[in-house]
Amino acid sequence: MVMAVALLLLGLFVYAGIQTAAQSYRLRQHEREVFIRVQDLRAQRAELQGLLTYLKSDEYVEAFARQQFGLVKPGEILVQVDAPTAPPVPRRPGEKWWEALFGTSPLDTAPAKP
Repeated sequence: MVMAVALLLLGLFVYAGIQTAAQSYRLRQHEREVFIRVQDLRAQRAELQGLLTYLKSDEYVEAFARQQFGLVKPGEILVQVDAPTAPPVPRRPGEKWWEALFGTSPLDTAPAKP
């Protein structure tokens, strides 16, 4: 009887040890995933900080004003080149509008026959 109780207790201890080891493994795995996520977020934050610094710089403000508003510094001359627009591509009979727009057609994507 004592031997049966001892084996039962031993079995419970082994089971508890296995459960603890499994939980510890899952926690370590989760910790690694969280650590990787934190590293990714730190890298993203550093990139955004760099972008913020650039957006606050005089260099960006000047480039934005030149590009969007056509502003020039005193003594500079603004030269604007307008290229002619390309004529629209005519659609073939049976061609859908998105095929003409994106340059694809069912005939282009069909697999080649041997």
